[in-house]
Amino acid sequence: TRLRCDWSSDVCSSDLAYVLINAEIGKETLCYNEVKQLGNVKEVYILYGFYDIIAIVESSNINKVNNALKDIRQNKNVMTTETMPIIE
Repeated sequence: TRLRCDWSSDVCSSDLAYVLINAEIGKETLCYNEVKQLGNVKEVYILYGFYDIIAIVESSNINKVNNALKDIRQNKNVMTTETMPIIE
């Protein structure tokens, strides 16, 4: 299996994940630029709608994916995240 998740902590063992991000109001561009600089974040886009930003996190090492997810969540301009690990 390519995916194992602990949904209570939102940490998964997939090597690719899409992360939907709600940023602090007025801090969307700053948050985008900060997330873009994180290791293993391959792509970042600003969105219109319920979420402000989507980040694509990828690595051949699951620990690096999990660390990137933790770094995104710990960003002071990130209010909430929704992580969608890719399973196929």
